[in-house]
Amino acid sequence: MGERPHGSRERTHVAGSEPSRVDELDERILWELIRDGRTTMTALADLLGISPSTASARVSSLKQAGALKSVHAEVDYQRVGLPVQAMVFVRLRAQARPHVHEYARLMAKLPSVLNLFFIGGNEDFLIHLVCTSTDQLRDIVSTQVSMHPVVASTRTHIVFEHALGSDHMHHLSGFDEVRRPIDQSVNSPGMFDG
Repeated sequence: MGERPHGSRERTHVAGSEPSRVDELDERILWELIRDGRTTMTALADLLGISPSTASARVSSLKQAGALKSVHAEVDYQRVGLPVQAMVFVRLRAQARPHVHEYARLMAKLPSVLNLFFIGGNEDFLIHLVCTSTDQLRDIVSTQVSMHPVVASTRTHIVFEHALGSDHMHHLSGFDEVRRPIDQSVNSPGMFDG
């Protein structure tokens, strides 16, 4: 499938185990696409020191394997008439457990839903919504999100600002830094230390 970087970590899939992880070059491609999804294959190839055909083949392979699900545009929703964003925490009734996936599918289909997370803790779902106004938000939560018979309660939080993590990744070199264990020693500089 093209050139392999020196020391690449090819990982294989064993039947019945978790999906195989990508190799080092694939990780580098994914990292660069997270940082800038608009990167051309030629620019990506130059950045990684590979041929454009290898970059293109690798990206296609990552898509087919499901490792690269999509590349998204970050939209300023206010400019398209949707200035209100909110996070809605949803707790389902205890008897509703058999209907968790059904409820998730229904919520994911709502036009205002940007993201839906099935979470652990006191609540079952976190739903990220975008709306025209707080009135529309109230109506969506009260009639579409919370009125379903499986819902026990909801909590709604307005989003004042949203910082996209990938906009602040320029100081990181890749996924190895994300996977690195956190140094909790007393002498270790903290995140807020100079």
